[in-house]
Amino acid sequence: MVFPPRKFTTILDVARFTSRLIDAAMDHKEILDKRALPIERATSREPGQPLCMAQYYRILGASRLPGRKRDSQYVTPTPQKGDKPPDSEHIIVICRSQLYCVPVRAADRGRLTEDEICSQILYILDDAPCLSNIPPVGLLTGWKRSLWAEAREDLMKDDKNKRTLELITKSLLVVCLDEALPSTSGIRDETNLFHQMLHGGGIGLNSANRWFDKTIQLIISGDGACGLCYEHSNAEGVAVIQLVEKLWNHADSLDQNSEVPASSHLPPPEKLEWVLEPSDRQRIEDAGQVLENLIKDLDFQVFRFTGYGKEFIKSCKVSPDVYIQLALQLAYYRLYGKLTATYESASTRRFRLGRVDCIRSATPEALAWVQAVTFHLVSDEKKHLLWNEAVIAQTQEMVDNILGLGIDIHLLGLREAARETSPTAASPLPEIFLDPSYRLANKFLLSTSQVATTTDSFMGYGPVEPDGYGASYNPKKESIIFCLSAFWSSEVTSTSRFAQSLEESLNIMQSLLTRPPT
Repeated sequence: MVFPPRKFTTILDVARFTSRLIDAAMDHKEILDKRALPIERATSREPGQPLCMAQYYRILGASRLPGRKRDSQYVTPTPQKGDKPPDSEHIIVICRSQLYCVPVRAADRGRLTEDEICSQILYILDDAPCLSNIPPVGLLTGWKRSLWAEAREDLMKDDKNKRTLELITKSLLVVCLDEALPSTSGIRDETNLFHQMLHGGGIGLNSANRWFDKTIQLIISGDGACGLCYEHSNAEGVAVIQLVEKLWNHADSLDQNSEVPASSHLPPPEKLEWVLEPSDRQRIEDAGQVLENLIKDLDFQVFRFTGYGKEFIKSCKVSPDVYIQLALQLAYYRLYGKLTATYESASTRRFRLGRVDCIRSATPEALAWVQAVTFHLVSDEKKHLLWNEAVIAQTQEMVDNILGLGIDIHLLGLREAARETSPTAASPLPEIFLDPSYRLANKFLLSTSQVATTTDSFMGYGPVEPDGYGASYNPKKESIIFCLSAFWSSEVTSTSRFAQSLEESLNIMQSLLTRPPT
């Protein structure tokens, strides 16, 4: 996720802003510890229903742990009402691949102040550039999960490594103090900024300055680039965005403070160390090469459509989400002459521990409409009629999913239950899960999600299929921000061609909806 760039003139500016983010995170953590987070309620489609808040309690202090067959999750237990909050808490700060453990609450003195945290960050910014030969162990977290699991097991055999890994796992969050990414033009555009937040830019840049297993990584670059890299398994984007925007708004609301923090009696932050065998170093090198190849293969583009935004869409009496989903269908059809299985996440938080189900936007009604729009022999009146039918179908699909009437999560549960209750490992699954149509229906060549923000920021992700697209979107008043992803190695995808088709499709839709039917 990319936030609007800031202007830093000194390392004190970097340290002060970072400490304010951390201080705001501690404010939020205290609310969580009291279990005082207000319960959210649905605002439409049976409004007033309470929404499950469990995701909000699985963000800070959470990590994904690699497993040889299946990953697991670590979540710091949240105190129950009336329980005493934890005596000590810490974060991990990574600078130039060196990991530091920074206390934010101590048993003997309570919570650190913003100035005290700022002093710790200043120490790190001064210390890290003086170090050399730092092993980039963080690269292992971007490796294939089974290989990382094996490597982690071997690292854990050493007591020092075990302690380091446990400190990372149990930390509230990770802060990455980055170097700026170079750009070909000398000016960093939004796509360049996004690459930094998603993967760091490569092993020669900031990719070793990450711990990709951590749910929250706040990224602050010396040139003012700021953002977030988050691990998806613990929570959906909505919960994470609300937290991070709260931190950013807190830091923005405070007056600039250029005073050097007063000297503190706190010891400097602990540099975390590793004991590595030659086999560990080889694994790090192998992991780095795999990650580097993935980064080079990523075709990514931030596309801002400025022709109009959600204000115009609402004037057409259509939900912006429904409208943009149909625009994506039209864009795909114009490129490939067909629709494809499309995934859009639908929140199921009306149910206890609900996460998401799948809105399948490639409906028969959408197909009929995009075909009519593409072939000019169809009258505008017919196009309007088919448009209305496509809108109704897409809206109903969305409503069914958020009310728990979708099909995908139910089928997923049945499939996993069948696997767990199978008499033998070789016992086949029920025929429905082996049918080619089921596999095709779950090959999402278009993976989409609305990621709305209150700031001029945006979030994106990679495609889920080798020949597919990732397409997140953030509708603003007078524009729409798209984050489009694909792989260069695919012979059939191209984010630049998709962005062009998307722009043309949005213009076609506006033209159709603003002229009277003929």
